[in-house]
Amino acid sequence: MTMARTYEFVVGPGEAGYRLDRCLARHLPASLSRAMIQRGIQGGLVSVDDHAVKAHHKLRRGERISARFNHLPAAPRDAAMAAQEIPLEVVYGDDALLVVNKPPGMVTHPAPGHWEGTLVNAILWHLHAAQGSRLKAQGKSSSLQPSAFSLERPVERAGIVHRLDKDTSGLLIVAKTPQVHTALSRQLKARLIRRRYLALVEGHLPIERGTINAPIGRHQTHRKVMTVRHLGGRSAVTHYRVLKRFGKTLGARGSGLGAVAHSPVPTAQNDFSCTLIEVSLETGRTHQIRVHMAHLGHPIVGDPTYGRRPAGFWQSLGVNRQLLHAHRLSFQHPVSGRPLTISAPAPEDLARWVGEERVTTEV
Repeated sequence: MTMARTYEFVVGPGEAGYRLDRCLARHLPASLSRAMIQRGIQGGLVSVDDHAVKAHHKLRRGERISARFNHLPAAPRDAAMAAQEIPLEVVYGDDALLVVNKPPGMVTHPAPGHWEGTLVNAILWHLHAAQGSRLKAQGKSSSLQPSAFSLERPVERAGIVHRLDKDTSGLLIVAKTPQVHTALSRQLKARLIRRRYLALVEGHLPIERGTINAPIGRHQTHRKVMTVRHLGGRSAVTHYRVLKRFGKTLGARGSGLGAVAHSPVPTAQNDFSCTLIEVSLETGRTHQIRVHMAHLGHPIVGDPTYGRRPAGFWQSLGVNRQLLHAHRLSFQHPVSGRPLTISAPAPEDLARWVGEERVTTEV
């Protein structure tokens, strides 16, 4: 059954400067292509502050967008999650768990506006395909059709133990059974799963290592945005280590910043500088790294939500998301008990900024 659905939201500070069609692509279901969204705008299905506008309309903070599209599936919270044939990079796998490398732009869990095309949908397909391969090897057949496959009683959130933001790439652990999911969730709660990220931040960090200890909570006005809140926030601790600095040195000569490399990416401004850092977390608050680095005065490159630069600036440099990548996971295997450390290289959009040189990180 299909039905028309209406989406309404207010343009936040991080989306000011976005084209209307690109902003809608971030909020509407993945099943709606950008071409479909543009046709909807042309057809009068979208308004900004109750006025019809063009697809290329540049948004301003505080504008109210209303979009009404037909033929969207009504997806109640208790609906079975459908498997979809979406490419999935499995970095590690055994009978108990998977570790997958999530690409940027993919939502982790189904949610309003993103009921399809998520990592959950991809994992369900992968598990079905793996099950079918085993049955075939055993000379058995499966009555399940891939196009109709779904789990009526899935492992919680399809076994995903933790999450990443839509535009953050990198490693995620997936449990194959409820028992494994429970064991891994306990490790996560006890802070025994060590997560390390690569992040490219604006400017040159003045010290080689640092810790940010600042509570995080929802912004009191913009409820989809997080912020440092000393009153009412939850404890959040982030550690970082400088790996390499790029671009023009900020500050006076002899500032002690050490060697500065030339970034292979041409910039529109001669004085643009950035730093590649490795980040580790003690806590796992929503948008923690992004909020903490912005609070420090060094927001992540490509992050218009928490950074100072509009989306158009980053688009002119070919950056379409925050350059943050979960590159290393260390944990204890929930069945064998042996320690595991799994890594994933920087994706192409981050690698083109830092070059092909191998990044040295600590174990």
